[in-house]
Amino acid sequence: MDDKVIMLVLVALLFVALTCALIAWIMLKKLKVKDSLKVELKGRKDLLYSAYVTAIKYSFLRKYIFRIRKRIELLDISDDWTISRKTMKITLTTVGITLLVFIALIFFISNLYYLIISIFTVYMLHNQIIKILVDRIENKLLRQFEDFLVNVRHHYHEHGMIDEAIYDSIEECDYEMSLHANRMYEILTATDVEEKVEQYNDNAPNKFMKTFMAICYLVQRFGDKTVDDKSIYLNNLNYLKQEINMELLKREKLGYLFQSLSTIAVFPIFTLKPLENWAISNIPELKEYYNGAYGFCAVIILFLLVFVSYQLILRLQSSIEYIEQDNTLYTYLLKIPVLKNLTDGMIERNHTKAYKYDILIKKTGSKISVNQFYAKQILFSILTLIFSTGVFFNIHSIVRHNILNYSKNFYIAEFDNQINIEEELEIIKKDRKYILLFAGTEPTFEEIQRAMEEDGDYSRNQSGIAAIRVLNKLKTYNYHYFKWWELVIALVLSAIAYNIPLWMLKFRERVLRMNMEDEVMQFHSIILMLMHIERVNVEDVLNWMEQFAEIFKSSISKCINDYEYGDIAALEQLIQDEPYKPFVRIVENLKSAEDKITIEHAFDELKTEREYYQEKRKQDNEILVNKKGMWGKLIAFIPFGATVLLYLIIPFILVSVSHLMGYTEEINQVI
Repeated sequence: MDDKVIMLVLVALLFVALTCALIAWIMLKKLKVKDSLKVELKGRKDLLYSAYVTAIKYSFLRKYIFRIRKRIELLDISDDWTISRKTMKITLTTVGITLLVFIALIFFISNLYYLIISIFTVYMLHNQIIKILVDRIENKLLRQFEDFLVNVRHHYHEHGMIDEAIYDSIEECDYEMSLHANRMYEILTATDVEEKVEQYNDNAPNKFMKTFMAICYLVQRFGDKTVDDKSIYLNNLNYLKQEINMELLKREKLGYLFQSLSTIAVFPIFTLKPLENWAISNIPELKEYYNGAYGFCAVIILFLLVFVSYQLILRLQSSIEYIEQDNTLYTYLLKIPVLKNLTDGMIERNHTKAYKYDILIKKTGSKISVNQFYAKQILFSILTLIFSTGVFFNIHSIVRHNILNYSKNFYIAEFDNQINIEEELEIIKKDRKYILLFAGTEPTFEEIQRAMEEDGDYSRNQSGIAAIRVLNKLKTYNYHYFKWWELVIALVLSAIAYNIPLWMLKFRERVLRMNMEDEVMQFHSIILMLMHIERVNVEDVLNWMEQFAEIFKSSISKCINDYEYGDIAALEQLIQDEPYKPFVRIVENLKSAEDKITIEHAFDELKTEREYYQEKRKQDNEILVNKKGMWGKLIAFIPFGATVLLYLIIPFILVSVSHLMGYTEEINQVI
């Protein structure tokens, strides 16, 4: 890039970044005032709200801001003014920090590849900041909800009324939780409670609030039961509180173990240019490697390692996906007739495979159709083919460009006063002339020497040395072209990339299966409430389980659909579809309740089992968190180790070997 253009871009971006940072800093200072000013302030104009109103007028900002707002709305159900301010606060913080980092990275940009790496690095940082800010809001809400349960329990003891206990607890809650509590009270006192509860379940901020709402609804509708001199409702509140405590402890420990690991994984990408400058200042010959094909390949490999390590650390730290998958691109691609016909043909030719994909998509809760999934696979494959082919072409282009425009002496001329740069440039110019003249051919030493003497560029004595030099350069120059086996490698990589979306789905399925025990515990909570209600039957239990299911949802839905055609057969099929042992035990109890005993007797051991599973989960959580921490640390340091290896050790070894070979040749000539 031209120096003037770079300086102009830098100045412009620096101005924008500093402006955003200044606005963000002013806003953050103002936001130290407690949000407990509540809704009374919603009519007030302030800079954050004004910035929000202005920003959403522009289509390119509106979509981005609304995506952030959507995440906040799940956790914060306050008025539009408050949510808008919080949305803009996160937007300004995220954009301000990422812009400043991008400005810092620009100083290391020497070519297009560093620019691409900088953009991807900023993208990863951007997602990390949003994740941290959303995590903070969610954890804060969970802690407030835990205190809310204590208050509800206290007030329920006083008068035994669910809705009144919630109402009395509202004033004792923090602002954010008071809004959710008020919403719960409105739902439980509505005329169409069942419909409102179903709507709430679709948009509940987390599974704990969803469970609490179900417990309250069932108690309010069918009444509380006393078993072993204990209230079932209060017992379930205790279980729910224990679940929240375990979740918070798990998050805190994971946060402690994973703190700075994302930074450690990404940091090596920032060190490439400083390491390169330091290495060249000590061994000037290294410039040939850093500016050549080796340096290009090393940067690509290191970036891929950083990107993969960062993504794995995020997955290890949390199984929650904070960014909703946007399938707009695949919907748009399917409007192309050729691609639409191709995906339809793939489904028609192999219905079994398409059916398996459909089941996997439903099990993982991915909001994507089979056609869109095939389009995603094709897109991954094509992009990888283009990228890998482009890398091979560029490797050859870099080598050829360096042969024509540089030499070993030119690289070290800056550090060696004995080398005349102007003379070296003249030699490079003459060599380039003859390389281009004989490019694509296999001339002999004599033919090159004769051409040099005829053109008068070299004397008889000089032409021999120059001809040998040009002949060696020409062999390397002619060797570097796109070869058939490079196309094969590109096609293999493309085939691998085609399967990446499938592997991502299977990975998500495995992550979800790790949470099966959590979901079974939720089923226990619901069944413990339902089992003491005389009018409840097996189908009612299945319907309630379906509302709370995520991992088992598709299988339970299938069971409910088949239930009227044969209840026992439908339950047996459910066992075959989901062979997870604790879940199978629930289904077997439902089978017993269908034709032998009551639901209460079928699940009479559930309380004991539940206590066992809770203790087991505490132990499993401890082991899982420690394992995740160990793997996270290992993965985080892989890019660092690879940077030292690829950017320091190997180039040093290559230069040493090159020097050794040079000395060996000189010794052989003397001998």
